[in-house]
Amino acid sequence: MATSCFWEDIYHAVESGGRIEGVLEPSRAVILLDTKAGDRYDLYIQTEKAWANHVAMDIHAILNAFRLARIGRKRLTIHLYGERLVDEERISSLSFSIPAKVTLARSICTPTMEEDRFRLLAVSLDRQKKAELKKRFSFGKPKVVYGLLLLTFLVMWVAESVGSTFDPNTLVTFGAKVNPLIEQGEWWRLITPMFLHIGWFHFAINMFALWSLGPLVERMYGSIRFLIIYIISGVLATTASFAFSESISAGASGALFGLVGSLLYFGLRDRSLFMKTLGPPLFIMLGLNVGLAFVLGASLDHFAHAGGLMGGFFVSGVVGLPDEKNRTQRILFSVLTILLFGFLYGYGFW
Repeated sequence: MATSCFWEDIYHAVESGGRIEGVLEPSRAVILLDTKAGDRYDLYIQTEKAWANHVAMDIHAILNAFRLARIGRKRLTIHLYGERLVDEERISSLSFSIPAKVTLARSICTPTMEEDRFRLLAVSLDRQKKAELKKRFSFGKPKVVYGLLLLTFLVMWVAESVGSTFDPNTLVTFGAKVNPLIEQGEWWRLITPMFLHIGWFHFAINMFALWSLGPLVERMYGSIRFLIIYIISGVLATTASFAFSESISAGASGALFGLVGSLLYFGLRDRSLFMKTLGPPLFIMLGLNVGLAFVLGASLDHFAHAGGLMGGFFVSGVVGLPDEKNRTQRILFSVLTILLFGFLYGYGFW
C-alpha cells in the first residue's frame, strides 16, 4: 500500500525531470513528459470508482481527452490512485487501445490535507522549470541567420550572373577553396568558400539546413556567439579540406556541421534538453547531407564536414553558453581550437 498520494507523487516527478503537459480538471488526471527519457509519458489518474470496469471506462475517457493515441510508440505509465476496488484483482488485466507501450502502476491511498500543498508546489515548480527552459532559448533572435541567408544568396546570384558555378573558373573567381592558391598566400580562400555553392540545388539544400538549424542555435547561444561558431567552424572545415583533399570545393555544409557540433556541446552541458533540441533540426541536417551525397557523389567533401563538426564543438567550448562562467574550460577549448587549426593548416603544406 502506497504511503504517498496523487499530487505528492506528481510533485516528486516534476522534481526529477517531469514536465506537466496537461491537467484534466477537477484535478483528476495529469499528464507529464519525462524530459530526461524524452520518450516516456506518465499519466496520473485519481478515481473514486468502486469497480474495475468503471475505472477502465474512466481511463479510456482520459486517454481520449489527452489524445494519447497520437503519442505513437512511446512509453506510457498510468499511475492509478484511489481506494481499493471491490474487484481489485481485475485491475492488472486492463488493456488499452493505443500504440504506446503501456504500464499500469496502482496506488491505494486516501487523499489528505497535504494534497493541496503538494499541488501548489508541483504547479509552482513546473512553472519555474518552464520559465528556465524558455530562457534557455531566448538568448538571441535569429537575425544573423537571416543575414547569412541573404549574403549567401547574393553571392550565388552574382556568381550565376557572371557565369556558371559548375564552371571551375567561376568558382575560382568567387573564392572557392583551391589548394595551390592558398599555398601561394591567398588565405582568404579559407573563409570565402562557405558563402559560395556549386549550383542552385547545392545552395538550396544547404540554405534549407541553415534555416532549419540556425535559429535554434542562435537562440541558444546568442547572435554574437552564433556568428563566431559559424564563421570559425567554416574556416576549420575549409582548412580540413585543404589538408586532406586536392579538389576545388565550396559550400556552407562545413559551417553547418559546426552548428551540429555546437548542439553536441550543449548536450554535454544540459543532457535533459539534448534530445529535444538536437532531434528534428539535426536529423533534417543529416538527412539533407545524405541526399546531397547521392546527388554529388564523390564530390561531397567529407573532410570539410568532419573539420566543421570538430570545430563547432571546440569553438562552442571557447565562447561557452551565455550562462557559463568557466574560464578554465574556455582556455582549454581555445588551446584545442588553435591546435586543430595549426595541425590542419600545417598538414596542408606538408
